[in-house]
Amino acid sequence: MTDNDDRPVPTPAELRAQVEETRDELGRTVEALAGKADIKNRAQEKTAEVRNRAQEKTAEVRNRAQEKGAEVRDRAQEAAGQARIRLSTTAHTLGGKVQDHTPEPVRENAGRAVEAARNRPGVLLAVGTAALVVLLVARRRGRH
Repeated sequence: MTDNDDRPVPTPAELRAQVEETRDELGRTVEALAGKADIKNRAQEKTAEVRNRAQEKTAEVRNRAQEKGAEVRDRAQEAAGQARIRLSTTAHTLGGKVQDHTPEPVRENAGRAVEAARNRPGVLLAVGTAALVVLLVARRRGRH
């Protein structure tokens, strides 16, 4: 059989096959369009993507901050150690100069005072307290 255009007329089985193929093609097209039109799903996917990137950046920044903190701590400890050494050296030098310029009788009396304080700490505490009271009274009278 032929139609008016001299083409052969498809058989019912061929027509069913064409219809089935068209349905499959239409189904795939509808699924693709539905996926693009599913705004809620696309928004959730984008949100998850942004969240993951933010978490990665946060971890990266945290790691860099910890590294910088460790560097600063190490430098501070090194600087403190150097300052301790300089202070100790300066104190030792100053102590030597004071000792060199202090007359012998004063050094002897200071040594005896230190020894007495070691033997009788209560006396040292009493003398210190008395000196503090005298100093405070003198300051108070100086203000009036």
